[in-house]
Amino acid sequence: MCNAYRLMASPHEIYERFAAAGLPLAGAEASGRPNLEPMSMTRPTQTLPILRPLNPETPGEGVELVKARWGLVPWFHKGALKDWKFLGTNARAETLSTARPFRDAYRRRRCLIPADGFYEWTGERGSKTRWLFTRPGVALWCFPGLWDRWVGPDGPLDSFTLVTTAPGPDAAPYHDRQPVILTPEGWRAWLNLAADPSPLLRAGPAGELDACRS
Repeated sequence: MCNAYRLMASPHEIYERFAAAGLPLAGAEASGRPNLEPMSMTRPTQTLPILRPLNPETPGEGVELVKARWGLVPWFHKGALKDWKFLGTNARAETLSTARPFRDAYRRRRCLIPADGFYEWTGERGSKTRWLFTRPGVALWCFPGLWDRWVGPDGPLDSFTLVTTAPGPDAAPYHDRQPVILTPEGWRAWLNLAADPSPLLRAGPAGELDACRS
């Protein structure tokens, strides 16, 4: 499970990376809106940036940078937000198409979650060690994600979850799951609802990740 990640890139840096990947961001001319402060550690229930297609049927038209709550609340939830007990921060790659909270979003509402590191903890409660995982030489990547819009008593809420998989050789000594990391070549493929994205949803080879005490 991944319940903390890092994003230090500015909106301008995100815009540049996505333009280079052939996914122009709407509003790039607006000098980096919405405003993003560097985030050394994100946590569940925070409102965080995601990138989603302007038109889900044709992701090549571009994407928009918006903010959403980390911890997916599906559209079908009834009642107040406090009544939704499922954390929903992670979605297992193996069950995206069958798990009830995620399957509709998997078919219709995929997104990208920008990051440049993620955290895991090892050890016993009270004496845990925190590890920061980064990719050598890579200043920005994306997790594949799903988003949904729930309309509650106080109005609509956009929320998201990130996709995890079995750990690769770099993460396996620290945890039994890891977030999927997409290279720029995989960004458009993940957003393409007409294609099967399952080949993307696996860990990378040895040497992809560095782990350091944080």
